[in-house]
Amino acid sequence: MVQLVLLMVFVSVAGICFLLCRTLFSDLEHHAADRTGGWDGRSQIEYFISLPKLRKIRICFAVVGALVFFCLLLVAGVPAWSIPLVSGIAGVVAFYLPLLYYRHKANRRCAEFKSRLLDVVLGLNNGMRSGVALPQALEVVGRDIGGVMQEEIAMTLYEYRLGIDLTEALDRLEKRMPDENLKLFVTAVGISQQTGGSLADILEKIIETIRQRSIMEDKINTLTAQGKFESIVMACAPLMAFFILFILDRPLMEPLVTTVLGWAAIAAVLILETIGYLFIRKIVTVEL
Repeated sequence: MVQLVLLMVFVSVAGICFLLCRTLFSDLEHHAADRTGGWDGRSQIEYFISLPKLRKIRICFAVVGALVFFCLLLVAGVPAWSIPLVSGIAGVVAFYLPLLYYRHKANRRCAEFKSRLLDVVLGLNNGMRSGVALPQALEVVGRDIGGVMQEEIAMTLYEYRLGIDLTEALDRLEKRMPDENLKLFVTAVGISQQTGGSLADILEKIIETIRQRSIMEDKINTLTAQGKFESIVMACAPLMAFFILFILDRPLMEPLVTTVLGWAAIAAVLILETIGYLFIRKIVTVEL
């Protein structure tokens, strides 16, 4: 009977939180739509899913995750006071999982774009050496390169054909796909169109700069790979140790999940592990 009452209370609270979150995110969405308009205000995540749909998915994940954990903890027979707390934490974690997934996809898209930038600049340089104008060289390179780069170049050329200046269209491309190498290229094109001169000679220097920067980034990634791996191992080690010991000697580990002091210890470990992980990631992350 007590378990049924707890379940009803939790479902009621989850429903109220669902309605509050839905109203809150709806207001935020309308404010964001008023502040940002056009392609430049578009988030990278919106290449894969619309923000209203993502908001609904996140809320559903939160409610379902909290309910699933609530039922599992109820069946497992853990103390009643800890069930709402753990279920709420599970709901918060589930709420952020879809966002993390689509952010990962957006980061992969940006990484793919950056990896093909050198090929684009090389193609533009070769095209301009043969006497082709920059817009025509962009069209040829974009048609042949494929992937994310083709999509972005096609959007830039589409804006250019609508009457936007090519320099401004490239600026909009740099806002959509922020990158230091792309910024260098866009700045060079803008200066060349304002002052004249050989853009092909400037592109030669940009190509060498991008190559040297890519070599440096590869070296840095190689040197910091061990530190990044250690941060993941150190963060996961206590969790793995807990599960292994819980399976091997359950009576020894049960106080951690059945007493207030045990849950306090788990919370302290999670906080300290998170702080340590963030510190290590900050140390081994080098930005050029």
